[in-house]
Amino acid sequence: MLVVGAGFAGLTAARELSRAGMKVLLVDARNRLGGRTFTSSFLGQKIELGGTWIHWSQPFVWNEVVRYGLGLAESPGAAAETASWLVDGKLRQGGAERPWKIIADAMTAFCDVDRQGGRQVMQMAHDPLFRKDLLIPWDRLSLQDRLDQMKFGRETRDLLSPQLSINCHASLKDGGFADMLRWWALGEHDMGRMFDKLGRYKIKEGMGELARRMLDDSDADLLLSSPVKSVSREGDTYVVVTDKGQTFTTRAVVMATPLNVLANISMPAGWGAGKRSMIERGHVGRGSKCYVHIRQKVGNWIGMAPAPHPISLAWTEKQRDDGTLLVCFGPPNLLDITDEEAVQAALRTLLPKVEVLGVTGYQWAVDPYSQGTWCWYRPGQLTQGLPGLRSAEGGIFMAGSDQAEGWRGFVDGAIESGITAARDVRAYLKG
Repeated sequence: MLVVGAGFAGLTAARELSRAGMKVLLVDARNRLGGRTFTSSFLGQKIELGGTWIHWSQPFVWNEVVRYGLGLAESPGAAAETASWLVDGKLRQGGAERPWKIIADAMTAFCDVDRQGGRQVMQMAHDPLFRKDLLIPWDRLSLQDRLDQMKFGRETRDLLSPQLSINCHASLKDGGFADMLRWWALGEHDMGRMFDKLGRYKIKEGMGELARRMLDDSDADLLLSSPVKSVSREGDTYVVVTDKGQTFTTRAVVMATPLNVLANISMPAGWGAGKRSMIERGHVGRGSKCYVHIRQKVGNWIGMAPAPHPISLAWTEKQRDDGTLLVCFGPPNLLDITDEEAVQAALRTLLPKVEVLGVTGYQWAVDPYSQGTWCWYRPGQLTQGLPGLRSAEGGIFMAGSDQAEGWRGFVDGAIESGITAARDVRAYLKG
């Protein structure tokens, strides 16, 4: 049995299958575990360069936190006391309560597509296509399309826009509106609860530690630094070949790789049109994330700016004796996170005269083994593409955060898909 990809979907599938008594080989292109999570350090501070936040209402990842006795830490800026925001290009500053109230009211109206707060269209957050018939018309819209339908004033529009931009991590015209309805349902139709689930709590020991413990709890063999080049079928078996020419024969394969990478792997012919379309188009999440050390002490602060500003949202990650550590997010291709002067210039529109002392981050969009950040679908992909993407093709089973039914785009969704794939593989091999 072979699992391609050692992110949390692959780790979960490998653990479950090996503990069921199967001989499992886990193969990954990178020289480390974790996929689009990456625990690192900056200025002596533990940071997450990729996927970061979890919540106890995310059932699959919370089960792992409890299983391995891990703790939680809080990002201070998620409960900000002060805020800076741009309206029509002009800076406004003050207590965080006022902009958050505007954002909460705006998001409530934005997602109220059925006069029930979206509850009818997205009745079951972990089964997003439960009312596919009602969802299809809304899935045709982009986030920009929906924003254009709303009669918001300029301040409301300029405060809601950054929230939408960070959610899809892309241009609003590329991000599908239906995914916002899904997040809204997962967030219990409340802006405060949704933001707590998206960006407030993280694993104290780090995502890397969770990945390590899951591997240690597995009997799978691990092969790193081995990008898979092709998967082909020969009778009742599958042949997996790496770019180094390593060849493995197996009865079943779990493809636990990011959606945006699948097009680079040669797969057997005859896959369905829905799956092919999803693989060819990919998802839109390709924005930036970086950590910025500034000299000023700004307390528990959050900053917001509408597109095309290079920083959509920024907030306090850590208050330090030598200043403040911020975490910043922006749309694709608008901020060079390797250029401290560019980062400082962008931040100064929100924090005038701020002095940047250092910047670190990871460029996920240009990493050949991710080609993007978290998953957000294009218009039409949720209703038209998700079922096909999730379906098995003979003995090839799809897994990954990008195809989860519940918290897609999150570590929780990755673990969900790994559990699902392992269950389906066991049933397939039992025949």
